[in-house]
Amino acid sequence: MRSASSCKAEFRKAEAMRKLLTHSLRLLLPLGVLCALLIVQFEDPLFRMRIRDLAFDQLQKLHPAPYVDDIPVRVVAIDDPSLAAVGQWPWPRTVMAQVVDQLTAWGARVVVMDLILAEPDRTSPEQVRQFWPDNAALDAMLAKFPSHDQILAESMARSRVVTGVLAHNQSASGPLPERPARFVSQGGDARDWLKDWAGGTGFLPPLSANAAGAGVVTVVPDYDGILRSVPLVHLLGGRVYPSLALDALRVYMGEEALSLQVRPATEAGWLRDAGISGVGLGSTAFLPTAPDSRVWLHARPQNTERYVSAIDVLTGQVDPQRIKGRIVLIGATSAGLGDMVRTPLGEAVPGLEGHLQLMEQLLTGEYLLRPSWENALVTAVWGLSGLLLAVMLGRLRPVWAVAFLGAGTTGLLLLSVYLFRSQQLLFDPLFPCVGLLAIFLSLAVPRYLLTEHEQRWIKNAFSRYVSPNRVKYLQEHPETLALGGEYRECSFVMTDLAGFTAMMEKYEPSLLSALLNEYLDGMIAIAFSHEGTLDRIVGDAVAVMFSAPVAQPDHAARALACALAMDQFAHHFSTQQQARGIPFGKTRIGVNTGDVLVGNFGGQVMLDYRALGDAINTAARLETLNNHLGTRIAVSASTAEQCPHFRGRPAGSWVLKGKHISTPVFEPLTPEEIGSDRITAYLAAYQLMDAFAPGALAAFQALYERYPDDALVGYHLRRLQAGENGSLIVMERK
Repeated sequence: MRSASSCKAEFRKAEAMRKLLTHSLRLLLPLGVLCALLIVQFEDPLFRMRIRDLAFDQLQKLHPAPYVDDIPVRVVAIDDPSLAAVGQWPWPRTVMAQVVDQLTAWGARVVVMDLILAEPDRTSPEQVRQFWPDNAALDAMLAKFPSHDQILAESMARSRVVTGVLAHNQSASGPLPERPARFVSQGGDARDWLKDWAGGTGFLPPLSANAAGAGVVTVVPDYDGILRSVPLVHLLGGRVYPSLALDALRVYMGEEALSLQVRPATEAGWLRDAGISGVGLGSTAFLPTAPDSRVWLHARPQNTERYVSAIDVLTGQVDPQRIKGRIVLIGATSAGLGDMVRTPLGEAVPGLEGHLQLMEQLLTGEYLLRPSWENALVTAVWGLSGLLLAVMLGRLRPVWAVAFLGAGTTGLLLLSVYLFRSQQLLFDPLFPCVGLLAIFLSLAVPRYLLTEHEQRWIKNAFSRYVSPNRVKYLQEHPETLALGGEYRECSFVMTDLAGFTAMMEKYEPSLLSALLNEYLDGMIAIAFSHEGTLDRIVGDAVAVMFSAPVAQPDHAARALACALAMDQFAHHFSTQQQARGIPFGKTRIGVNTGDVLVGNFGGQVMLDYRALGDAINTAARLETLNNHLGTRIAVSASTAEQCPHFRGRPAGSWVLKGKHISTPVFEPLTPEEIGSDRITAYLAAYQLMDAFAPGALAAFQALYERYPDDALVGYHLRRLQAGENGSLIVMERK
């Protein structure tokens, strides 16, 4: 019977462990919340994107871009009055040629067509002839008139025109410009980071051949129909094309090529994203972008000051000074043509407004970008705030933690507004604020709601340090906590990882600790699945015992099955790591059965449940024996004899270091190996060696020539060649 002082000491130990576990749980919950928040922040799922877009829209409404009149961009609008005067769309190419010629005559520096003219003009003479076949007189008259497409092509040749290209994912593509803008990719292949459209459709070849450039007109609103960003570069059927706005700017600046700056993954890091970092226009301009070449539009309210009606151009009712030296964008603004998008300001505007505002912002350099350091800042804010909140909740009144939470969220909101207005940076404060609240709740709630039952607490606490069957046994038999032990036959599995010490000198501790933890977790899980008791872990070595504390009649069979499962797991784990280039060694396993003293050993300060005796030492020596034999598992006869279904081949009768009695040792065989030619030949050679027969050496020599990879065959061959004989081996060293 235990003394009162012993009971008090055990209670104090249990109480200390309960407090430790309580503190651990209070730490693990906020760490788990923080990890989940970081995964969402870095992986950026759809709901995270929607939160960010909501924040960006509110910032845009708070501070929209102002209208600046002196930016050299104008729009010729194909509006309702123009359609009423000229006729339905598409207009004859002769009309389009008049518009281009007039704009060129007024001094337009670049004419940009936000249009797709992919089919021949249906009003052209050669097209009209198809409607009155076999009419020689009409054919002769129409033959005197030039093709409308040719007229427009000649007009484009006299001007600097940038044509549109429509990107799509249809299987069939229309004509594409044969000479898109030339790109130079620096730092990597930009195509790896661009959305790949299946194909596209551009102007007719005679038209595109006379164009100064061609750009993609396709703008894709976000999931909610709002146009927030536009890529500067597109990939159409494997070919790189600029956006319409970018190529217009290239032609306007007189540049021949565009350069794409790519940051490869090897140069990316905590503060830098891999992907496209920007687009260069010769040596005069560099346009930073997101990794997929997007830029966010700083939306401004639609302003018609930049617009002139196409009919006013055709009738000469426009002041030429409004056109001279400018980029002139021709596009549809009539709602009947269906090219409408919504902006973050809530306006429904023509699609060309996206190209127009992008041109404006490219010219001024005042467009929006997301900061590359956003993830780093958010991580730091969450981590530091979590530490401060934990200190406040532990040492101060909760009101201080609430005040800190309010100050933190306010600071994030103000920072976001400052960055947007002063730096043109889009920083989302909403999700970081949600994260702060989640971290606060994960720290505060457990302080008041952690009320688990003591029995459940004891089970959870001890399960981290001893085997589950030991915990269950202690719950059912608390009297066994007394000091003392008993003799019992048990089986033991001892493992050791070869070469791990050498790896410690070569690899980072963080990598080694992660590998070792993963390895040990798998090995211990196997031991527990066979209802083994974890005796101890020493570095990378694991000792498992069976039939203690709960008696197990089949303890030898359990130990053998556990060893085989451990070997399979360890071999697979080692193969995986070696495939990654990590020289993870093989695991050696020893299995033995014998009588030991098991029980609680220690005193009032320290209590440890373990086994003491020769049997466990023999298991350790058998594990080491694998290093000599070249095997992975060594099983003693004391274990094999208690396993009716055991199949193995003898490895010798060993007198282990420090012993005088030999121990027969076996290597387990897989079902595939049993009865194979190699094993049959080995057993025959072993019998000759065991009987001191003269033919043993020749038998092992012949066997080795057939199976040079069999380490056990090689071991015995070397013994015989050295003049030894028989199966009795004295182990001179460990």
